[in-house]
Amino acid sequence: MLIVESLSYQYQESEKFFLKNINFRVEKGETLAIIGESGSGKSTLIRLIYGLLDYNHKMQKIEWNGVLLKGPSYNLIPGHSMMKYVAQDFDLIDFVSVGENVGYYISNFDLPKKHQIIDQALEAVEMQAYKAVHPKYLSGGQRQRVAIARALALRPELLLLDEPFSNIDQHLKIKIRERIYAFCKEHKMSLIFTTHDLSDAFYSSDQILVLKDGQIVQIGAVKNVRNFPKSAYVAQLFGYVALIPKEKAAALMIDAENDLVIYPEEVVLDDASDIYGTVTKVHYQGRDYICTMEVDEVEILFYSETEILPNQYLPIKIINYRTIE
Repeated sequence: MLIVESLSYQYQESEKFFLKNINFRVEKGETLAIIGESGSGKSTLIRLIYGLLDYNHKMQKIEWNGVLLKGPSYNLIPGHSMMKYVAQDFDLIDFVSVGENVGYYISNFDLPKKHQIIDQALEAVEMQAYKAVHPKYLSGGQRQRVAIARALALRPELLLLDEPFSNIDQHLKIKIRERIYAFCKEHKMSLIFTTHDLSDAFYSSDQILVLKDGQIVQIGAVKNVRNFPKSAYVAQLFGYVALIPKEKAAALMIDAENDLVIYPEEVVLDDASDIYGTVTKVHYQGRDYICTMEVDEVEILFYSETEILPNQYLPIKIINYRTIE
């Protein structure tokens, strides 16, 4: 289990705190996604966990299975042996093959076993066909996958990935993130990864930790965070959403003491409704349309399976909403 308590961090040359009072736990075999905008502190947090940065371990705590983890000032080689960290620069060796990169830190004592491990790791990121190729001939996304495979091959207790899917094409990303997630589950590896793309977190994690300006604004199961966002910032991370000030909620026939969050799937067309609005925008997105409607100066979003033309005056029903502070 990873335990992080009261963790704060500021670079020596700066008065600004990049992390403030961070507290969370990750159980064995669990996956945690850290999501936030650029500059929110995501990369700094996993670098602290891996031991690349020093922190005040007398007042704060980063602990793995009961052992207090310290920074580079207390370790001859920065980092912790039970963990592997894949940074955004990949750090591959260009003059040896992909297979040799993946197996670089694996003992040659049992070569058949070593090659089996290499093949399994490459399969997890769909790079088996490039085993004999040198990394210098690969694209950025392919290099990223090789770096992840090298970490998977070592089967660490905790795997730390910094923006692991940022260079991977969309059509491959969905399949690869599922394979990585399954690999970690199969080998009982805990996984922490950072991302600014909520779809990565939504489909590939047990918990989500939302960072803003170096502080945790919400943490929990992905479903719970989406269904019960604590702020407009969190709600907007999930894509399309209507944020309704409490003063305007009456336009939707809702008596609210706080601001409202309404997702598009919670708004339906209903001829029996007394709430009418004018469609202002319609965008096709493959399987359906995302429609924007104005109801008494209140902007609402909803999905439609059939095309709706702008300027139509239609009745809607709000089937669910939640309040935020």
